[in-house]
Amino acid sequence: MSIDILVVDDDPLSLKITTGVLKSAGFNLLTAGSGEEALNLVKTSVPALAVLDVVMPDMDGFELCRRLRRSPETAKIPIIILTGLKELDDRLQAYDAGADDFIPKPLEPAEFVARVKALLRRSSTILEPSTSKTDNRTIAVFSLRGGCGVSTVAINLAVGLTQIWEHKTALIDLSLTSGQAALMLDVPLRNSWADLAPIPAPEIETDIIRRVMLRHPSGLDVLATSREPELTENLNKDQVDRVLAALKTQYEYIVIDLPHDFRDTTLAALDAADMIALLLTPELASIQNASSALRVFDKLDYPAEKIELVLNWTFKGNGLSRAQIEKSLKRPIRVIIPNGGDTFSTAITLGKPVTYAQPESPFAALFEDLAFHWSHPVHKSTAPKSPREGYQRVQARIAKRKEKMS
Repeated sequence: MSIDILVVDDDPLSLKITTGVLKSAGFNLLTAGSGEEALNLVKTSVPALAVLDVVMPDMDGFELCRRLRRSPETAKIPIIILTGLKELDDRLQAYDAGADDFIPKPLEPAEFVARVKALLRRSSTILEPSTSKTDNRTIAVFSLRGGCGVSTVAINLAVGLTQIWEHKTALIDLSLTSGQAALMLDVPLRNSWADLAPIPAPEIETDIIRRVMLRHPSGLDVLATSREPELTENLNKDQVDRVLAALKTQYEYIVIDLPHDFRDTTLAALDAADMIALLLTPELASIQNASSALRVFDKLDYPAEKIELVLNWTFKGNGLSRAQIEKSLKRPIRVIIPNGGDTFSTAITLGKPVTYAQPESPFAALFEDLAFHWSHPVHKSTAPKSPREGYQRVQARIAKRKEKMS
């Protein structure tokens, strides 16, 4: 099947070099020498991917990228910014405009083609129609107190599920005012909840949601939060209900990263969850907030087995003991995440979750084992025909523990 790629560059020599590399790789080329020419061209022929130069006379590549993203016909096509500019600010501006990748000139042909093919693969996978799922599991990660590591746990759990199972996993960032899932996964924020917020709940179709999802290299799909919280301030419970119901027909696993509140959209997610991981740290304020959350859960008639307390030792030094916390909350704590020092802060800074970037590390093992433990019972009881590396790592650790016990 032929694949059309749009290349926009006002420099004839640069345009010839770029199109020559792509043509040699077997792609069909659409070319334009300006932003306006490109916008007119895509009205009649929508490409599978666009490569944009930055410095052009009538409209720079950043503005062209923004306009392509605003058009329904081209909103989801992968976009590469190809430019002689190499400063970090230029890279950030490219991503803010909605670009998927940034490649400085002069380009290295083999790497350029490889990155083009990778973006095309991700794009086609996201847009594949999916069949309805019956063995779903939705996990909400929640805390009433900030700083407990909700996003870190949600992201590593979601990546862990992706690396263990062939089943599809989605991460939903519902922290609408300060969510950072896209940043922590280092995926370009080209679409977000802001694209769904203006659409009335009954009109939000599954295909629209799929087109808003971002794709992480691990295979995880992400519904991210906008960097402009005012764009989602009117998002309501009915819209979230609709989105989550639709996603349950597309994904076996949904992990929800929640804000530290009980607004309507948060309650919609908590209601939809099969399990709630309630995070707390070993200090008094966190215990009090966890106690408040548990009281609300009781009023909502959530069964006790739906709630899993997770003690995250986020700081160095002493804290309240596990026994003291269990006595205070009158609930058992079965999951404890040890202090990771700089491990998690470094991962956040680099946008590389430990589960993905360091799969053989102790913390990656912890999250993979936790992901397997919280997986759907049907999946855990049946070995996959083609086990993924994550699944093999989990099973090897299980076998080692059994061997030690025997």
